Amino acid sequence: MADIIERILIGYGSESGKAQALATRLGELPFLHPYAPTLLTLNEISPANLGKGDLLLIVSSSFGDGEPPANAEFFFDALAHTPNLTHLRYAIFGLGDTAYPHFCGFTQWLDAGLSERGAQAIVNRVDADINFESFFTTWSAVVEQVIAGDWQAGRDLHLRVTAYGEDNAFAAGLLERRSLSARAPHAWHLRLDISGSGIAYRAGDTLYLLPENDEDLLLRLSAWFDRPEAAEALRRRELRQISKAILRELAQLTGSEDLKGMLKIRQRKALEAYLYGADLLDVLQEFCTPQSVTLDDLLTLLPACLPRAYSIASASREDSLDLCVREVRYERNGRARNGTATGWLLDNPGPFRVFCRANPNFYLPPDPQTPVLFIGTGTGIAPLIGLLREMAIDGGQRETALIFGEKRRDEDFLYREELESLCKDGVLNRLITAFSRDGAAKYYVQHAIEEHADYVRELLLKGAHIYLCGNRQYLETAVAQALEKACAPGDETATDSLWQRLTQQGRLHLELY
Repeated sequence: MADIIERILIGYGSESGKAQALATRLGELPFLHPYAPTLLTLNEISPANLGKGDLLLIVSSSFGDGEPPANAEFFFDALAHTPNLTHLRYAIFGLGDTAYPHFCGFTQWLDAGLSERGAQAIVNRVDADINFESFFTTWSAVVEQVIAGDWQAGRDLHLRVTAYGEDNAFAAGLLERRSLSARAPHAWHLRLDISGSGIAYRAGDTLYLLPENDEDLLLRLSAWFDRPEAAEALRRRELRQISKAILRELAQLTGSEDLKGMLKIRQRKALEAYLYGADLLDVLQEFCTPQSVTLDDLLTLLPACLPRAYSIASASREDSLDLCVREVRYERNGRARNGTATGWLLDNPGPFRVFCRANPNFYLPPDPQTPVLFIGTGTGIAPLIGLLREMAIDGGQRETALIFGEKRRDEDFLYREELESLCKDGVLNRLITAFSRDGAAKYYVQHAIEEHADYVRELLLKGAHIYLCGNRQYLETAVAQALEKACAPGDETATDSLWQRLTQQGRLHLELY
C-alpha cells in the first residue's frame, strides 16, 4: 500500500484538546515522516477535495451526547453533500465518554458516512473512552503495519469500548469471594468476571452495581399487600433510599398526619434519624395500609433500584476486576436486615449487573517520579490497593507511602500479606499503620500523620500527591488538620490554606463515602 499513498492528512475534532494532542502525537511518529502529513482541524478539510492517493487519519472526540466538536461540524455537514469518495482511504480513532447514551456517536456516524460513500477504512474504527492511551498505542502501531503493506492487521484490530449503563448493564459472574477480616462486620474481597464484555477500566475507576432486593424483604412486602406477585414486581425497585418526594406522595395518599409532621422542615434531623437503616416496609407498616397505598401506586412512585458505587481494587485487566466491600448487617424492629448492595453481592452466586465509569481524579500522577502518599481507612483501601497493583505492573520507581487505619491488627489488617510483599518488592516504600483499638488510647490515621510528621512533610515538599479514601463524615477534616500540624506547626490560621493549596495544585485526590 505504501507506493500508492501520495498524501496523508490528519484531521482532528477536539473540544478539550485531548484529540488535538493525540493527532499531533500521531503526526510526529517516525513512520509518517516520509509522507510529511498535514495536521488540520476537520473543518479545514473539504471532503470534496479528497480522493485517489489520499489517506485521511481522523482523531476526534464526540461532544456531549454524540455531537461533533465545533471544529468538526462543517466537515460532517459537507460530507452529507459529497456523493462519492470511492478512492479515499481512512482510519478513525474516536474518543468518547461512556456516561453518555451515544458514546463516540460522532465518530461512529462519521465512519458510517464515509463508508456509505465508498471510502475504504484501512483499520477498523476505534471507540475509546477516557482510558485511551493503550488503545492509541495499539491503533497507531496497526496503522503503521497497514501502511507498510499488512492489510490484514487493520481488519483484525477490534478496539471498541462498550458503553454499558443502567439500561444495559453487563452481567458479571463471580470468580472469587473471601473474607479479609476475622470479625464482623467482615470486609470481603470479590473478583468479578468481565471477560468478553469489552469493559475497559484502570485503577482508580468506579464500578456501579445494580442490585436486586433482599428476598426476605420482598416476601414480607408480598404478605403486607397479600399479593404474591408483589415480590417479583418490586425486585428491582428502590426500597431502601426513600426520597422526601416519595414520602410526600405517600402522605398524600394516606392522609397520615404523623408522616406529614415528619416531613416538616423543623423535623429534618428526626426524619434523617428515622430513615437511617429503614426500608419501604417500615414506612408502609407505620404510616400506611394496603387500602390507602396499593401495589400499583408503588409501582408508579418507586424508581428502579439506584446504582451503588464501589471503587475498583485492581489494576486494569480485560477479564476481571476486584472489589473490597464491607458487609452491612443489622437488626431493626425485630427484623434482620442486609445492605441492599452488599447483601446482594455477598449472599448470591451472581451474575451481578454492573457497569464502569472513569474516575480520572483518582489516577496516579502522569510523571512517574512524582511521590504519592496514600491514606485509607477500612475498605477505603480498595482504590489504593488498585493503584499499588498498577504500580507493581508498570514497574515504576516513584516514592510511595501508605497510611492505613483500622481497628485491630490481628483482625482487621486488610490485604496484609500483599502490602508487606509490595514493601519487600520496593513498590511501597513505607507502610504506616494505625490500629485504633490496639492500645490504651485510640490511635487513628491523623495520629500516625502527626507521629511521622517529618516524613510526611518531606514527602509534601517533594511535591507528593495525596490520595485519601474512607468515611466522609470523620476522615477529611481530621486528616486536613493533622497535615497542617505536620507541615506548618504553630500556624493555627492556615488549616484551610494547605488543603486549598493542594487542591489548586491538583495534588489532592479524594474518594470519600
